[in-house]
Amino acid sequence: MKKENLPATLPWIAIVAIIAALPLITSSSYVIGTMCFIAIYGALAVGMGLLLEMAGIFSLAHPTFFGLGSYSGAVLAVKGIAPPWAGTIVGTLFVTALSYVIGAPLLRLRGFYLACATFGLLVIVEIALGQLGTITGGHEGLVGIPPLSIAGFVFEKDVHYYYLSWAFCFGQLWFLSNVMGGRVGRAIRSFRDSELASKSMGVNIPRCKLQIFMLTAALASVGGSIYCFYLRFTQPGIFGFPLLVDLVTMIIIGGGTTIYGPLIGSFVITWLRELIHGYLGNILPRMTAEVDAIFFGVLIIVILIFMPGGITGWIDQFAAWVKKKIAGSRQVTA
Repeated sequence: MKKENLPATLPWIAIVAIIAALPLITSSSYVIGTMCFIAIYGALAVGMGLLLEMAGIFSLAHPTFFGLGSYSGAVLAVKGIAPPWAGTIVGTLFVTALSYVIGAPLLRLRGFYLACATFGLLVIVEIALGQLGTITGGHEGLVGIPPLSIAGFVFEKDVHYYYLSWAFCFGQLWFLSNVMGGRVGRAIRSFRDSELASKSMGVNIPRCKLQIFMLTAALASVGGSIYCFYLRFTQPGIFGFPLLVDLVTMIIIGGGTTIYGPLIGSFVITWLRELIHGYLGNILPRMTAEVDAIFFGVLIIVILIFMPGGITGWIDQFAAWVKKKIAGSRQVTA
């Protein structure tokens, strides 16, 4: 490891160490389960944030790929066609192929036109999953999903899925960070800022868009499989408009200008929701979805006004201010 990279790496080493040690500190299934959802939704939000903020691809179909990955692995396992691990692989390949078929024509659209088209896809898939009752279990959901097993090891306890989900989340962060730091990432940033300038430099914009669209769809599919095997249940409504709103909220609050920003947003949103339900439930006898909507709606407005870059944008500004102060103090001392 280079010395100049050490200051940026140390915080991540500390975070990974804390996440790894958490099950040793607490045995609460509530805390472990909540952290599992933070990792799964955080990984999903990271992929969607990369599309929306870094690549400028206004796609709203991310929950669809998450749901299709969940159902593909679950249906194959429930029907006895393939074991859960093989169902996850088959589901990922299916979603990747589907994202190619869908993305090739849809990514020719831009802005709100692409958003409307992908939102239509979200609605269509949700309705289709509910109508195919003989395969998907219909609106009541698919039950009887066996636990995930890999090389004879059966993931049965919450702590098993805790380590699996966080390993997937950190692995995805590391992989996408390397992608964005390489040639593909530079091409993505170039056409996000100016497609005309990027095209003049020889960047194949349609191919780059399709590649990152397929990559994030495949990662969303894997996350969906982990999700369904953890819950041992899946249902069409889980992957609809409410999940889309949650993901957009995570990206806005965490900040989509960095890879890790949506993960921070997932952590904040998930625990804030738990606190709201835990404490306001004693004040308000009926906690409805409208209460969540009002609270997070106000929070989004505050973030957009005072921290338009999200939490990570504020952290970057604060770090730059600290570095400036330290550099100024050194000059005065010299």
